[in-house]
Amino acid sequence: MIQKKSTSNLRTDINLLLLGLLSEEEKMYTNTILNNMGDSVFIKDDQSRLLLVNDAFCEMFSLPRSEIIGRTLAENVAPEERESFLRIDKQVLSEGIENINEESLTIKGHNRRIISTRKSRFIDKEGNRYIVGVVRDITERKKAEEDLKSREDQLRKLNSTKDKLISIIAHDIRNPINNILLLSELLNDSILDGDVAQSLKYKDLLESTSENTVLLLDNLLTWAQSQTGLINYKSEKLNVVTLVNEVLYHSEPIAKTKNITLKPCKKEIVEIYSDEKVIQTVIRNLVSNAIKFTKPDGTIEINIQAHPGLIDIIVSDNGVGMSEETRLSLFGSLLTKSTSGTAAENGSGFGLVLCKEFVEKLGGQIKVESTEGKGSDFKVTLPIGNDL
Repeated sequence: MIQKKSTSNLRTDINLLLLGLLSEEEKMYTNTILNNMGDSVFIKDDQSRLLLVNDAFCEMFSLPRSEIIGRTLAENVAPEERESFLRIDKQVLSEGIENINEESLTIKGHNRRIISTRKSRFIDKEGNRYIVGVVRDITERKKAEEDLKSREDQLRKLNSTKDKLISIIAHDIRNPINNILLLSELLNDSILDGDVAQSLKYKDLLESTSENTVLLLDNLLTWAQSQTGLINYKSEKLNVVTLVNEVLYHSEPIAKTKNITLKPCKKEIVEIYSDEKVIQTVIRNLVSNAIKFTKPDGTIEINIQAHPGLIDIIVSDNGVGMSEETRLSLFGSLLTKSTSGTAAENGSGFGLVLCKEFVEKLGGQIKVESTEGKGSDFKVTLPIGNDL
């Protein structure tokens, strides 16, 4: 009667099996243990040909023993994986050092899998070398780890977004709201005093400050949605000239508070396939930025230039311009403090960062050329789209 053996002695049994020192009953018992193991077990010769596998091994690779024994598993994996697959075998056979490794392989006709393999060398009394190994399919575990990491990254990103939003709200929305309250009080006092001219001045300032605050809030909401994947970018046929002139029309009340002239685009039709709302957001922010840094009685105009496969939307102003240092850092951190406008308008510089992010997601790029005291040109280059 054979005593029951624990799986801890399995490696010894396999070695004895290779040496031919087990009785038939012991061989049967060892094979039974192998076939009832959850892990896949194999034995290879010095050419990486499989000599013995258990049932779990056949199930893992969805191959019958008739297609496994006497062959290398490398014959069934993707060509680009074969060299790596066999290199470890050669190393174990040559050096005799146990190898524990995680590797990726794709069995023909099946999905890619990630396996954890433990291989060790065995030499019989005649000097023949073998590889004894155990394989575990860790595809699902790795997928779970990747999903967990993805969720952690998403949480970190959401937390970072929250911190940026709180910072902008604390520093850049509080000020205009306080200004609105102050201007309301001043307007009320001037009305009580019967000073019509002063009342109209405060009214205009109140309107422009309110408009700028609403724009900042819209930008914050749009940016937060983009960071959390709530914006679905569309591709539809658009006339960019129509979009540009609509933005200029809605920007007219703010421009009038500084007596700034907005020149509409004179072209009739320039069509692309892109996202209407995103392009409007970009143009609106560029026009708002131009108004902010243009002195009273200044001029802002938008030109559209068509090129093969591309269009340029150029927002030009004759405002205060900027230094080279400012130009180079213009599209940087969300928390970079913006310069005050020509009428002491506050801002966060957030709109330009949003423009860059949106333009790049549309497959385009944004650049700026500027000279201090002479104005700035913001150029947005967008692909026309495959449908035109």
